[in-house]
Amino acid sequence: MHLLPSIDTKAVSRKVVRGFLIGLGIFVLLNTAYSLGLFSSWQARLSDSLFVAKQSNPNIVIIAIDDKSIAKIGKFPWNRSVYADLLNKMSEGNTKPASIGLDVSFLEKGSESEDSALASSIHKLGNVTISAEVNPDSAVLTPVETLSKEANVGIANTSADSFGVTRFAKLQLVSTQNKHYDGFAYAVARTYLGNKSLPTTYLDNLPLSTQSVRINYIGGPGSYITYSFSDVLDGEVNPRVFRDKIVLIGATAPDLHDNQLTPTSGSDFMSGVEIQANTIQTLLDQRFLVEESKLATIFTIFIISALASSLFVLLPLIPLTFAFVALGGGFIAYVIYSFDHGVIRNIIYPSLAIFLIGITNIVYKYFSEIRKKQFVRKAFSYYLSESVMSEVLSNPSKLKLGGERRPLTVLFSDVAGFTTISEKIPPETLLALLNHYLTVMTNIIFKYRGVLDKYMGDGVMAFWGAPIKEADHALLACMAALEMYDKVGEIRSNWVKKGVSFDIRIGVNSGDMIVGNMGSHQRFNYSLVGDGVNLGARLESINKEYGTHIIISESTYNLVKEKVIARKLDIVAVKGKEKGIAIYELIGVKTGTFDETFLKEFEEARKEYEDGKFLEALGKFKILSKKYPSDSPTGIYLARLRILSKARPRNWTGVYHSQTK
Repeated sequence: MHLLPSIDTKAVSRKVVRGFLIGLGIFVLLNTAYSLGLFSSWQARLSDSLFVAKQSNPNIVIIAIDDKSIAKIGKFPWNRSVYADLLNKMSEGNTKPASIGLDVSFLEKGSESEDSALASSIHKLGNVTISAEVNPDSAVLTPVETLSKEANVGIANTSADSFGVTRFAKLQLVSTQNKHYDGFAYAVARTYLGNKSLPTTYLDNLPLSTQSVRINYIGGPGSYITYSFSDVLDGEVNPRVFRDKIVLIGATAPDLHDNQLTPTSGSDFMSGVEIQANTIQTLLDQRFLVEESKLATIFTIFIISALASSLFVLLPLIPLTFAFVALGGGFIAYVIYSFDHGVIRNIIYPSLAIFLIGITNIVYKYFSEIRKKQFVRKAFSYYLSESVMSEVLSNPSKLKLGGERRPLTVLFSDVAGFTTISEKIPPETLLALLNHYLTVMTNIIFKYRGVLDKYMGDGVMAFWGAPIKEADHALLACMAALEMYDKVGEIRSNWVKKGVSFDIRIGVNSGDMIVGNMGSHQRFNYSLVGDGVNLGARLESINKEYGTHIIISESTYNLVKEKVIARKLDIVAVKGKEKGIAIYELIGVKTGTFDETFLKEFEEARKEYEDGKFLEALGKFKILSKKYPSDSPTGIYLARLRILSKARPRNWTGVYHSQTK
């Protein structure tokens, strides 16, 4: 018996090689695509999806040049005295902000009085940054000198990348005139830190290698506290709300066209002043975002390809599917974790590595499983019914190769006098008749969800309860036995036409048996062994001693007695055993119309025999013999009792010792 399946090292080696080749091929493919810059727009969009809403810094507020203010103050651009009035309100009493960013261009001279008024207000506050612009030639256009000498100047340009989205902000710029300028947000933040008595070295760790910073947006448009310009100017907003804060003044009205798409704005636009606010918060929070290096991306693709290929190739289809989902989910979790800690991982190519390797293995294993199932279906179609085979194929774990002990029912059938029959008709005719007979018998076994174990010439061995557990294994076997016997009546007519007649004997036994893979590593059979199997075979043979057709054991009878009609034949010790067991003749299925008078009379007579009351038993069996002259077991008991009533054996146990093999 082969109890444990061996490990096919060659098959494992082939799988490992196949997995390595799949992983290597996909790595080369993806590395080439990455080097060519394919899917870069997808990578950018996927990275944008990693932003989650965060709390805005309460020390950053916006005064908006909005539609309401334009409608109230007048057509834009406004006179510079309007801005002077606004700044003057912030310098009253104890309301001074820590830093003010005036994101408005003053590139051309206004009236002398207007420019002087605004310059005076800026001078009075001493913490104002005004915006400068960079033209396409990288020349810096600064505010008029009257204002520039009183304020910090910062480059306020926010430009979209090649995908039309604003992701970066300038921190520093060297102009064509070889002058150094700070970015607008950078200058506002430095002023704020200086006025908060914090060292400006707080910003020394900025990623200035590209003179720009990736903006870590806190949310979509409208995330910051915003006041309307006209409301502040009209005194509807208490100036104290601006004390010690960063105040950004800029356009939000759509018609002023100072807005752009951002990673968090969706299809809407975010105003330039709010982009500056997000940049300042990125600087103050030092939650910087940097993309992983190209080398890191290539290394990740390689590791993912190696891990996925080595893992997926060794797993069966269902665990592989779970591993595929788990690895993909784990990588996404890693990407999110990295993003939260400031590193933007490449999402596209490692994900493609997982997907391509996973799908390749799943598709391969799926079709491989189909081929295996087709092989198993073909192999087991000779042994299993369609319903049982479907369950095995849907859950192969139920087919436990090896060996296990479980309660089963075994059936043996045989053609009575087959040797004599084979001598009377030509072999070709005999073979055709036998094949038809065995086909019919097998179909009945399959009908009742049995497993065909083997053919033994004219004999059939089948069992119930494995590989699929059957609660009614004994009843199914009994119903199959009854139908097999009934069907023989139809088949017999064909044999009679060929000059022979035949009958069958069936034995059925239930009990614990060992079922599993029997044989060698090279060749095996799904079968069962044990004393219970041997008893089933003995019961089939014992039929000829009693002239019966179907005998079931006591263990089988106890499982089906509420649903079948059977009579206790005897207590028999089969050949090679000393202990006797009760055997029963299976007659039919209970339908509620069967007259059990004969069975009761037979049992009364048999009980007298079992108790050693031979004369009394002899008298009752004589009566039964007259009433039922064709009943073979009655005749068997009459013959025994005629001897026993004279011999009167000592130490009578009521057990009949059979010599039939």
